Amino acid sequence: MNSAPTMPLIETDTRVSLQRALEEAIKGEVRFDVASRAVYSTDASVYQVIPAGVVIPRSAADVTRAVRICREQGVSITARGGGTSQCGQSVGSGVVLDFSKYMRRILEIDPERATVRVEPGIVLDELNSRLLPHALQLPLDLSTASRATLGGMIANNSSGTRSIVYGSTVDYVLELEVLLADGSVVTMRGLDAAELERKCRQEDLEGRCYRSVRHLAQEHAGEIERRYPGILRRVGGYNLDEFVPSRGGPFDLCKLVVGSEGTLGLVLEAKLRLVGLPRAKVLCVAQFRELRDAMTATPVILGHHPSAVELMDRNLLDMTRGKTEFEPLRDFIVGSPGAILIVEFMGESMEGLPERIDRLQADLEERRLATRVHRAIEAPAQARIWKLRQAGLGLSMAEIGDTKAISFVEDTAVAPDRLAEYVDRFQDILDEHDTRAIFYAHASVGLLHIRPAVNLKTADGVSRFEGIAEKISDLVLEFGGAFSAEHGDGLARSPYQRKMFGPVLYDAFCQIKETFDENGLFNPGKIVHPRPMTESLRFGTGYHTNELQTVYDFADFGGISRAAEQCGGVGACRKTLIGTMCPSFMATREESDTTRGRASALRLAISGQLGPLGLANPVLYPVMDLCLECKACKSECPTGVDMARLKSEFLHGFYREYGAPLRARVLASGERVATWGSRFAPASNWMLRNGVARWLNERVLGIHRSRTLPEFSRRTFTAWWGRQAGQGSADAGEGEGRGPARVAVFPDTFTNFYEPGQGIATVRLAEKLGVQVVVPTRVCCGRPLISKGFLNRARRQAEAVVRALSTLAEAGVPILFCEPGCYSAVRDDHPLLLRGEWKEKAERVSAACLTFEEWAESALASSSRPVADWSGGPKKILLHGHCHQKALVGLAPAMALLSRIRGCTVSDVDGGCCGMAGSFGYEREHYDVSRAVGERRLFPAIRGRDPDTVVVAPGFSCRQQIRHFTGVEAVSVMELIEPLVGG
Repeated sequence: MNSAPTMPLIETDTRVSLQRALEEAIKGEVRFDVASRAVYSTDASVYQVIPAGVVIPRSAADVTRAVRICREQGVSITARGGGTSQCGQSVGSGVVLDFSKYMRRILEIDPERATVRVEPGIVLDELNSRLLPHALQLPLDLSTASRATLGGMIANNSSGTRSIVYGSTVDYVLELEVLLADGSVVTMRGLDAAELERKCRQEDLEGRCYRSVRHLAQEHAGEIERRYPGILRRVGGYNLDEFVPSRGGPFDLCKLVVGSEGTLGLVLEAKLRLVGLPRAKVLCVAQFRELRDAMTATPVILGHHPSAVELMDRNLLDMTRGKTEFEPLRDFIVGSPGAILIVEFMGESMEGLPERIDRLQADLEERRLATRVHRAIEAPAQARIWKLRQAGLGLSMAEIGDTKAISFVEDTAVAPDRLAEYVDRFQDILDEHDTRAIFYAHASVGLLHIRPAVNLKTADGVSRFEGIAEKISDLVLEFGGAFSAEHGDGLARSPYQRKMFGPVLYDAFCQIKETFDENGLFNPGKIVHPRPMTESLRFGTGYHTNELQTVYDFADFGGISRAAEQCGGVGACRKTLIGTMCPSFMATREESDTTRGRASALRLAISGQLGPLGLANPVLYPVMDLCLECKACKSECPTGVDMARLKSEFLHGFYREYGAPLRARVLASGERVATWGSRFAPASNWMLRNGVARWLNERVLGIHRSRTLPEFSRRTFTAWWGRQAGQGSADAGEGEGRGPARVAVFPDTFTNFYEPGQGIATVRLAEKLGVQVVVPTRVCCGRPLISKGFLNRARRQAEAVVRALSTLAEAGVPILFCEPGCYSAVRDDHPLLLRGEWKEKAERVSAACLTFEEWAESALASSSRPVADWSGGPKKILLHGHCHQKALVGLAPAMALLSRIRGCTVSDVDGGCCGMAGSFGYEREHYDVSRAVGERRLFPAIRGRDPDTVVVAPGFSCRQQIRHFTGVEAVSVMELIEPLVGG
């Protein structure tokens, strides 16, 4: 009974035959190349399984054809959505079916009946954004809602923060269209007794499935009652408890498919029940000295009937410190509490909700449990707190080095009134294994996400991994809890199914699998017939962390190998509705265009798993090509992957191995081109606009002919400054300028040769504020060299910049940048390119660097001089931030500065990346992607603005992109602000 029906290992000949058959039958995409197989080999778990190939179906017909071919050739199929599985559910050795790119349509919204029909690839947040105008929602608020697909949620029976009110996915599925292993497509829904009898009489696979489930549920009703955990949250095994006679109600096979992890059939379409949006919510955050105090307080809080109770411990909170994305969200935390509980109350109106917080606070204070209670009554304040909590999954995996807090016992649940005792016992087991852990939780339902920190690259680490799992499974059984409460079984917990449910029910699970899928076609090894939990580890004792010589310093990660290994696979780079990361994925929906996909490919290449060429492996080039080096992952990736740095290092090695193309060499020498272009302007501009020149640029350099290159300015900023100061450019080494230097304006290439007005406006504003200016010797920051991977030359440029600016930095003079891309080069890249004494100097220069917006807002706030009343400015501003600015500084300074304009409403379009990315958007093969990136949100927002709205974009390339595709002339912040300030 328990011998596993498994697909054989796939030989090369079979793979070739399979690929050919799929390519002939599938209208979607068939990928059997090394790179594609690499990027689909991992998810958010500790496992890695390289598939035979990947199919990206366009329709249900494609899925049916793929299943038929794989069944005929004896190859297994693993369905995949967002790839956010923490237990390895979405990796497999056969064919991976990625539903997320094409099969993500909303087929029907029925507001009157409060239902929706969807394809499995639709993302939860995208669905809810479409439901918002109808005041409806699918209320399963997962922390991964920005990238989790409905198909994956159905497979996993996902729930979320407010499950104490809203339940789990199984509570919202009304109908499923399911493809069975024999190729038949069936519709599952609730059946009455007569309908069930008719189904059971069918002499086909569907009929056998109904008969088997009915029989097993009746036969084992007593065992089901004894062995299934009697708590709110449990997703382990199959949902046989939904079919026992005592349960009553319709007989609905949907309830078995939900939570089956794609092992019984493939969902092609789902009809879901919706609920109305909550009318009112309030939030409070209770701080506790120790974690145990928070656990003791949880049953007390539940007595006040909240809609959510969420835990974050000290270790997790500390991980939010110093991060651009999360530090501003910590303003409600005082000191360093041992833990916090985020408590929410919902109601039909605000009436009485604040008073519920009053009563809770009084109760906690009377019991001497909480040290502080913070209130968040307004929606924006609540959203900031929830954003911090939702980052918990990624932040818990953000540790640097080989020892990381990992998923394997992170999903246990017990009755809430036993949490304090359970946590103590759990900690005892961790202490026995000399292991620390991070704690966060859906405390409202007793579900703890506890992540022990383990180094799986060592034999001792693997032993701890297995030993802790064994002990915790015993503890869960003792407490009558669930070993898999939310994240499922997968490769991590399927080996414990027999132990958790007993041999009788485990045999019943095996019978269900064999009835639905007798040949093990669908996602084998999950739930039943598992392999040992220590097999197929992403890192294991045989894994090699190869150290490579690099130009960039990767010491902050422990080397370039660990920089790639830093990706934990949580998939935050797959979000599409907010933020910037990852712009190319937002346009293409390709897994290989995510930070996760690129990191996986790099890690496999560096560790030698893709062959002996390592980082010089040419299969990496198409994976890295569409990285726009926006740096958004530095702030938006919860684990802090720095893909821009990794791409530059990759290009450096690639060009060293294979040679650099002409276009890359020319574009990397942008300063030289600008110098000569400015010298011969306006003739050079006429030449650039000439049709013949544009044709030649496309033919020789691959510059798309539709692109208009920016015009050179005959008068440079440094020439203006020289005349203005009555001398040439000031030598920063001597501290020259008009009077004691108070601020230095960096003469970047774009400001100097293309838009000198930006620098002039900056100088004039400083003078109006009584701040004296120095313009240091002009040296290119090397941004184009960095972006194109010419890192040896970039290092020399970095030294030249440090030489020009170090005296100013030592003297405490702020160094101001008009162009965010140049600011990021000096502040972020130069300290990582240099070594020794030069590195130390670069770090001091970096600390002195400011964007114009940072400096101007601070200078205006502290200025003692009278300024204009700001009444002459625009009434509405649409702000588009530069990617590097958002990643390193954030938009708060720019928003604050522009908000000084009297009577002006400033809106951050949150348009992500504009798509230009320096020279990326000019390149012929990138033109369509560049445009698609901007068309996603930015361009429609600009076209749809009110006529009197001014578009502001601090980045030179952003302004170019906006002009090219919308015809709108965006202005810089200094250009807009300077005339409004009185002198």
